[in-house]
Amino acid sequence: MICEGRILQKFERKSITVDCRMLKILDAMNYHRIVTIDKSDGSLILFKEDNEYDFFDEKDPAPIIQIYAYLGIKEVFTRKSRKNELVTFFRFPDMIGKELIILEIVHRYMEEYPNTAFYVDNGYTFRKHHIDAIYKMPEPDAEWIYKSPDMYKKG
Repeated sequence: MICEGRILQKFERKSITVDCRMLKILDAMNYHRIVTIDKSDGSLILFKEDNEYDFFDEKDPAPIIQIYAYLGIKEVFTRKSRKNELVTFFRFPDMIGKELIILEIVHRYMEEYPNTAFYVDNGYTFRKHHIDAIYKMPEPDAEWIYKSPDMYKKG
């Protein structure tokens, strides 16, 4: 089973380097083991938790997290996002087992860009107040991605 998520935001007409936004957040989280692979439609950002092994060492137990950063933003994922003029800026192609790291990334991103949404392919859309409520819990819910955002009160 694969569970995907997307950071949705209104398209900005001015020139933006979308992947730089994510690299700043990862750097602030002390993820310095980052590889970016430029593609025609965006960048693939790979990062993992720091450990003593090389980045692509197969003995390395830490999971690699992939983030696609879109340059020519073309993907409008749902009717509701189309209505709100939200397009995909970042896509997390596999979030299983990485839910709390994704929560940290999304929380930091929404602190910087509060008018974004986080869409999970199970149909749930999280706004900043949902993410803040989950993040501020004494023990953040590791299963948050699989639950309705309505169960998290506005902060």
